[in-house]
Amino acid sequence: MTSILSPVDPGLHDLFDRFSACGATAGGGVHRLCGSAEDGEARDVFAAIVRDLGGAMRTDAVGNQFGLFALAGRPDAPLVMLGSHLDSQPQGGRFDGALGVAIALRVAATLLRAEAAGATSDADLCVANWTNEEGARFRPSLLGSGSYVGHHRPEDALAIRDDDGVTLGEALRAIGHRGIDPAPPLPASYLELHVEQGRVLTEAGATIGIVARNWGAIKIDAVFTGAQAHTGPCPMPLRRDALLAAAYAIAEVRAIADRWPGRVHTSVSRIRVAPNSANVVPSRVELSVEIRSADDAILNPAGALADEALRAAAERARTDLAILARVERPIRPLPGAMRDLMALAAEETGHRAIPMDTVAGHDALSLLGACPIGLIFVPSVDGIAHDAAEMTLDSDMQAGLAVMLRATERLCRAGGSPERAIRGDAR
Repeated sequence: MTSILSPVDPGLHDLFDRFSACGATAGGGVHRLCGSAEDGEARDVFAAIVRDLGGAMRTDAVGNQFGLFALAGRPDAPLVMLGSHLDSQPQGGRFDGALGVAIALRVAATLLRAEAAGATSDADLCVANWTNEEGARFRPSLLGSGSYVGHHRPEDALAIRDDDGVTLGEALRAIGHRGIDPAPPLPASYLELHVEQGRVLTEAGATIGIVARNWGAIKIDAVFTGAQAHTGPCPMPLRRDALLAAAYAIAEVRAIADRWPGRVHTSVSRIRVAPNSANVVPSRVELSVEIRSADDAILNPAGALADEALRAAAERARTDLAILARVERPIRPLPGAMRDLMALAAEETGHRAIPMDTVAGHDALSLLGACPIGLIFVPSVDGIAHDAAEMTLDSDMQAGLAVMLRATERLCRAGGSPERAIRGDAR
């Protein structure tokens, strides 16, 4: 199959720089929380690019953006979808999510040029920007893609509040991106490119990671409730210190990871203290606990240990404990045919690819089971992620674009079927 991509696509860097300017920080990263003004700016860029390319823009009820490009020339054509997200973590990196969106749009631009030159397709193309992948402002994460496939009702997603009491619906309305359009139908296949956020590719000397499996995760939002008191005169035995309970829990959750070195990751990465005054014993503390592993024989008992750690911490500090939410993401393999297609695309474009796990969650995992999905990684310098120092080299960005383009081109010619795409079947 003849390549339709030049070795370097300068349009990728130009587009990526436009996204990076939305919420840019002094340290070289971005601060672009879901539903913020900065998120609205990035969404406006996305919509402008789609329209400049001649695509149709749709924004659904939870703010998911879809750029639709008619390639097949018939109304009943199946859909090939590419996507990622534009929201960031607080003071986060500019590559996380946004690179995948930029590459997806450049794939669309290249396929449209090929169509204008006479190429034929048996599927239309859609590029998605998913709402609230990060879960930094509104929890849970993967909210937009999860709503798209029916994991959440739109009205429930829109009613979720941030720490200031603002709902997702209110935030989207404020930036002009609470949509009313129907979402496109489920695609025949879905592809996503993401930065690795780890060191596996660099250590293996590979450019492309083909995700074969996701780590499972257990996420627990808990609240300890004690009694507000003066930090001076209140006798120590009478205190019901919610922050002390949280401290006990944090230490015990960290110790869970030490039971299975390298095979389980744990964290308590979010905490809210009330009333948060220097002279007041804290009466309420919310925290978020995560347990991740690629082995069910570890994940389930580790999750049970986390539950017990929370209960024991509350008892030790004489506080109450309530579990606000407990979400489990199962360990699952990704479809073999899509992995084979990605491997073929990497081989045809001259890039070394290796199979690997994803420890982090990505929007592609929301669609797992709903349609054939493929998820590929490009290297992250020093494995840095969720930090302004996040970096992916230009050459690796171009490699990811080349592989995504080749795989998408094959899928569009084959009606979105990965099996037909591998065989080279075309209309």
